[in-house]
Amino acid sequence: MATYSLANERLRALEDIEREIGAILQNAGTVILELSKEKTNERLLDRQAAAFTASVLHVEAELSAQIRYLTQLPGGLTNSNSGGHRAAP
Repeated sequence: MATYSLANERLRALEDIEREIGAILQNAGTVILELSKEKTNERLLDRQAAAFTASVLHVEAELSAQIRYLTQLPGGLTNSNSGGHRAAP
């Protein structure tokens, strides 16, 4: 059961990453929209650019952690493999 719980935790982490990528796209859209205006709101641009950068750095760190976890699994096994079968090379 611990493996099932760990797999659920990993899936939740990936869902969080997916939501954060959505926020990144929204921030980028807001910046593009603001830049298309004749007179831009510099403070809004600064806030959105900072939020964009922070989100990208967070997603990068979380994805790296997920990749590290997957590369540390013994013999190419994944949590979803059953019966101890090896994943195809």
